[in-house]
Amino acid sequence: MTLFEQTDRALTLCANQFAGRSIVLDKFVFDTLNTSLLNGGVFLAAYWWLWFEADESGMRTQRRKVVVALLAVIGVAGALKLLKVLLPFRYRPLNDPDLGLRLPFGVDPTSLNHFSSFPSGHAMLFFALCVPLWMRSRWLGAAAAVWTLLAICLPLLHLGDHWASDIFAGAAVGVALMLLLCRLIDATGLPDRVVRFSATRPSAFYAIAWLVALEIAVRFDAVQAFLSDAARLARAILF
Repeated sequence: MTLFEQTDRALTLCANQFAGRSIVLDKFVFDTLNTSLLNGGVFLAAYWWLWFEADESGMRTQRRKVVVALLAVIGVAGALKLLKVLLPFRYRPLNDPDLGLRLPFGVDPTSLNHFSSFPSGHAMLFFALCVPLWMRSRWLGAAAAVWTLLAICLPLLHLGDHWASDIFAGAAVGVALMLLLCRLIDATGLPDRVVRFSATRPSAFYAIAWLVALEIAVRFDAVQAFLSDAARLARAILF
């Protein structure tokens, strides 16, 4: 076993050491991670605040930055899906019988068997969302990063959903990709068209924006489920 693997296992076990000792604690950690209000909801609330926070003179510029950020995070979500498909499959700590992981109360160790552990989708998406907040305000970005670590990444380790390296890799890829996509999207005219649309057709814009924000808040789970069901239906019809 390499030094990297030893360190990865040690960090994962360290965060997991309090699991399986208290039903109340395990339930609290599980609900913290899986309640959209406390992860995606908090982030999207911050973006809605930025959308309405600017004064009249700086509103167009501010709103353009919000549009760039949300379009970029949609790109990050697409890249995450590709990485999960293209990268070698990695089993989760819950599925490693040699690790000696403490199984949290109420957790089914087979529930995530069909999903690769690497990289962490939670870390990739939410650290990506931290980037535009950091660009707007160092304090806001730092608060978002600390919240991601405490309310998202630590529960992932506690529950055995991910290895520590999954989270580090997801965070690094998410930040790097978000910086790249923000620059590329910012250089196009698409954000300006979206901002103009929000001013000329506010009813349609806010209806669409609410749906997009909802999907980002739940990490595009509904879209993924619909596409998976559509693919299975298509295969059933065609074959």
